[in-house]
Amino acid sequence: MRPGTLKKLLDVVKGRTRPDTVIVNGKIVNVFTNSIDEGSSVIIKDGFIASVEEDGKAASYRAKRVIDAGGSYLCPGFIDSHTHIDSLYPFYALVPYAIRGGTTTVVTETSAVACACGMEGVTAFTKSTRGYPLRCYFLAPPLTPPFPEMESSRGLTLEEFNLFLKRQDVPAIGEAYWTRIVEGDPRILKQAVSAINANKKLDGHAAGAHAKRLVQYVLTGITSCHESVTVDEVIEKLRLGLTIMIRQGFVRKELPELHRLKDMDIDTRRLILTSDVFDAVMLREEGYLDAIVRTAISYGFKPMDAIKMATINPADYYGFRHLGAIAPLRHADIIFLADLEGVTVEQVMTNGEMVFEKGCFIKDIPPHVYPEAVRHSVKAAKCTPDDLRIETDGKSRTVRVIRVVNQTITEEVLWTPSVRNGCLEPDPSADIIRVSVINRYDGTQHGHGFINGIGIKNGAIATTLIWDTGNILTIGSSEKDMATAVNRLIDIAGGTVIVKNGKVIFEFPMPVFGTMPIGTIDEIANTTKEMEKKVREIGITLERPFLTIQTIPFSGLPFLRITDRGLADIKNRRLVPLFVDR
Repeated sequence: MRPGTLKKLLDVVKGRTRPDTVIVNGKIVNVFTNSIDEGSSVIIKDGFIASVEEDGKAASYRAKRVIDAGGSYLCPGFIDSHTHIDSLYPFYALVPYAIRGGTTTVVTETSAVACACGMEGVTAFTKSTRGYPLRCYFLAPPLTPPFPEMESSRGLTLEEFNLFLKRQDVPAIGEAYWTRIVEGDPRILKQAVSAINANKKLDGHAAGAHAKRLVQYVLTGITSCHESVTVDEVIEKLRLGLTIMIRQGFVRKELPELHRLKDMDIDTRRLILTSDVFDAVMLREEGYLDAIVRTAISYGFKPMDAIKMATINPADYYGFRHLGAIAPLRHADIIFLADLEGVTVEQVMTNGEMVFEKGCFIKDIPPHVYPEAVRHSVKAAKCTPDDLRIETDGKSRTVRVIRVVNQTITEEVLWTPSVRNGCLEPDPSADIIRVSVINRYDGTQHGHGFINGIGIKNGAIATTLIWDTGNILTIGSSEKDMATAVNRLIDIAGGTVIVKNGKVIFEFPMPVFGTMPIGTIDEIANTTKEMEKKVREIGITLERPFLTIQTIPFSGLPFLRITDRGLADIKNRRLVPLFVDR
């Protein structure tokens, strides 16, 4: 808040200074009294709400501008309390789609950019969000990478982390996987103490934590979780004082199960609706927080409760004193809704300025220019097919294979491959093919293995868009196609490349951090849809290939994964050899 703002607001209410804007003839969605306050006016000065009055008193303010709401519902701007917009699309591209969906504030993780480019990347990302009519807060990334003994990334030092945490636009530590913190990882315990001492939140990732393990997790300062998939899990966490973020986005949609909470006698102030990220296709075709609130209402949540779960509840959780409500000293972030049940957005105001009306975003959005250092961060040297082959002593030996169980979970199976010219052979006919992860900065550091359940018959895919490290993942039916895909991926500075029978048939450049494309949401959505078609041309049978492939190297999910250091047994927290000695 600028010096003098409080004096100006007081002078407006005292009649000494004219307000900038008065909104009349609105129905205010009052998240404090659970009421609809009809015939109300909102008095605005310097982007803040100075007062809320009855319409009859508004004329006395002699406002510079009067907006007639025409009986629309005036709702606080929606807050996405947990997302991951440090990849997938540039912030400037998100802005008009977020605003169209009534979303005026986002809280984002920064782990992807921290792992990919370190503090230099985090700084570049935060700067890229400035000057746009969408508020952005950041979560300090605690585990970069999650398992340094099993994987590599650039990451942050403890000193860099603590400096970042001190920023006013960093209200919390990002999601810390419960296994790491309960086991006593000194990195996260030190970070947790820093957050507690600074009176900041510690967002959690408690998937699979129950009973005593969950208690241990809460003891380390965790304040929320967005990973609940059953009502019983929610109740167990609520009993221990956690705030529950109900996820309804790209990764998972939990409202089909968790909507049953509406019928339970619980404190709904501890429930928050969140996206955990929308991809470009969802932003274009579904909306944003408006779509999530609408879905919650369709499942039976009262409109007032659903709205509060996307406004005052996240504002109170993070301590956003000036957000989440239409009341004095709150930012004038206001959605004009035609109706509550349908959450039909007619107009959107941010910081007292109208930015969306008549179905259009009405402000210019200049693209951000990212520094060269983060546009060329994939430094690995190019590889040959020989670099990706798995040599053996000429004997047939049993190996571990990563088997894809569902969209995000894998398991270990055993298999005995054939041997040719001293190297292990994949078997595409049995859907057992090659997989490798290459360190993006050091091409000589890589892990190799086999994977089942992908479906590739005649080609390969390579990508840097992986959770969390941003290293290079390649999967294919032959080492030749894999090398072709990897080398083209290095040429375009990251993204995704698909090769079929030795030829590149698709590429999706993501040069910023190696995980973010340059373009509009429309352009990115179109390319994403094209990619979904192209993966079928090489035989991929995954239900959601864009999601599943990203998670293959992810050490935050069970059970067998692959990193740039080899095969990782996630349950037992250790690297395991490819060969199994029986």
